[in-house]
Amino acid sequence: MKLALKADRLIDGTGAAATPNGAIVLENGRITEVTTQDALQFAPGEDVDVIEVKGGSIMPGLIEVHTHMHCSAEVEAYNHIMTETDEIFLMRAVGAVRDTLSSGVTTMRDLGSRNQVAFPIVKAIEDGIIPGPRLIAVGTPITTTGGHCHMFGTEADTTDEVLQAVRQQFKLGAGYIKIMATGGGFTPGTNTRAPQYPASTLKAAVQDAERLGLRVAAHCHATAGVRNCVEAGVHNIIHCTWLAEDEEQMYDYDPDTTDMIVEKGLWVDPTLALGRLNRMRGRATDGAANQNQERRFEILRDMWDRGVKFVTGMDSGMTNARFNDFAYIPQIMVEDMHITPMEAIVCSTKTSAECLGLEDEIGTLEVGKSADVVIVDGDPTTDIKALHNVSTIVAQGKVVKRDGALLI
Repeated sequence: MKLALKADRLIDGTGAAATPNGAIVLENGRITEVTTQDALQFAPGEDVDVIEVKGGSIMPGLIEVHTHMHCSAEVEAYNHIMTETDEIFLMRAVGAVRDTLSSGVTTMRDLGSRNQVAFPIVKAIEDGIIPGPRLIAVGTPITTTGGHCHMFGTEADTTDEVLQAVRQQFKLGAGYIKIMATGGGFTPGTNTRAPQYPASTLKAAVQDAERLGLRVAAHCHATAGVRNCVEAGVHNIIHCTWLAEDEEQMYDYDPDTTDMIVEKGLWVDPTLALGRLNRMRGRATDGAANQNQERRFEILRDMWDRGVKFVTGMDSGMTNARFNDFAYIPQIMVEDMHITPMEAIVCSTKTSAECLGLEDEIGTLEVGKSADVVIVDGDPTTDIKALHNVSTIVAQGKVVKRDGALLI
């Protein structure tokens, strides 16, 4: 049976202006027609299910590129990671992927969960055992001994050990490789201001991943680590915080390295919503921290103006970053980076699909692509906060939310 979606406008994800009175036809899990309501035609007696949202906007399904589905997103997230069993992690992950899909995210990349959690969840979604978005998993991230996220990562110190880890994750079914290029705030004792790997090791990992048809994402806070990632050609730089080596300074932004990011066509996931969510949910920040936030967004805006390709990651599972929070990412892009709502929508769809290497399948509404479509109440091109109000969700042709009612 065909499924037709109709709304006041259709946003195709390419950045083109919205089409008034849009309509889209889905059949057998694919988009078969992108049109207007006036041009929509069916044969007499044809079996068609029609969903119409007055005042709504048809859009590509949203893409979340940074989650940790076995983490709790609670204040005690670190303690949970250190004390809970794999069985509990699996149950958390089942809830996480459902919550993510329920927010309008139809494709999700998990950037680090234990192998014995990540790959069974991928299989369970694919087999229809549990509801969830299309899921790309890295399995365990690659880190140094005692390095960032060592408690659920693969520890590897030498270049040869890193290459072995890349190949092991490939063998297990990873759809992307994750490496920890610097320390991180989630892991006590690691240094966010210093690299964990030299550029030569990162470059070897990138080359071997590419040989296997995979791309590499790297967690990276320190400016020295960013330079290493760019030199190595890491496909997707995560956080990209530009922290200075000197603890007396906050940032050490390097515009020349930013220009190299653009030249090499790398993608950046700035995880820019975390600060806002922490403030919203009770993590107090002082005046200096707020000033640092202002400088952070000035840097991100300069990166944007220079042509950096931003993708939409929440770091879901970390404290206060819940799995149904996706809409805060484009909202904060608009409110704090001061890009346009349409630009933020493109980051959330087309650009993130390109980062995942899935641009032929998802990210824009085009005939032949996967039937991953949402309808939001209102017009997100004029009010980006409309993305918080998802009325209808279709994931790979299956209706999982209809007229505001969740069906999973």
